[in-house]
Amino acid sequence: MLQHRGTDQKVVAQWLQRYGNWQNLSELEQSASEAVAELRRTRWRRSAEGPLRDRCEAALDTLLLTDQPEYLDMPDFDPERRVGIIDALHRFNRWVFAYHRFYRILKPLIQKRYLEQGRTVRVLELASGSGAFALMLARQAQRDGLDVAVTGSDYFPEHVEACRLKSAAEASTVTFRVLNAFDLSELPKGAFDLVVVTQSIHHFSPGQLALMIHQSLRVASMAFVGIDGQRSLGLYAVVPTAGVLMRSADFIHDSVITLRKFYTETELELIGRLAARTHDVDVRTAWPAYSVLTVSAA
Repeated sequence: MLQHRGTDQKVVAQWLQRYGNWQNLSELEQSASEAVAELRRTRWRRSAEGPLRDRCEAALDTLLLTDQPEYLDMPDFDPERRVGIIDALHRFNRWVFAYHRFYRILKPLIQKRYLEQGRTVRVLELASGSGAFALMLARQAQRDGLDVAVTGSDYFPEHVEACRLKSAAEASTVTFRVLNAFDLSELPKGAFDLVVVTQSIHHFSPGQLALMIHQSLRVASMAFVGIDGQRSLGLYAVVPTAGVLMRSADFIHDSVITLRKFYTETELELIGRLAARTHDVDVRTAWPAYSVLTVSAA
């Protein structure tokens, strides 16, 4: 529930035609945000033409959607508490084996590039947070006999410094750097094979996500892959409860807002296709609780 596939898919082509003629990055950011906003505004009218279930779903989603920022999105939020939220998210991810699921999603792409070109596969993770997935990706790839060079990044220097300490403690080859995910101009074209972002898509507006995808496709010679929680009522029974078990009020606060900000898979498709007009865009569900957006060279 809350995916609205029946109503949204009917108008994706219409919104692409209306908003797809952007000429520069500023217009792309504006077009993507306006397209998703219009998609959401018109859901109720379109759902009225369908069964009662569609109308109830649209009404509930309207109540749940929010623009309220998470603590992690506040630049002046206490850095120590910010790190505490990230550590709580890391514990939650280990609890639900999230990192292993993310690796299984990426592994076929890594294998494909490794077999095709017989060289080190270069992976850049944006918005790395705790850095745990970047470190796990490097370890697991090595166990599977895959030659992978992983670079993690984050906008906040305190996150990057904490990640560097973890990497050094593990004697890992993973490197971390401060990087603005909306401005990748300092990176050479084709510097990486894959650009990946996990569990962070909902932190960005549709326009910001479109900018991230568009710029990542210049940097990544193979694909951009975004993995985030699936917009679903079922997660409301799981994620906040985990925060209670971990005794983190800050994590509970942010997790509830997170659930209200997840994109639907049709919205991800719309943003991806606006940002990458000459690339293949695929959106799928990774059971049981994730949505995966892959934008790859045609």
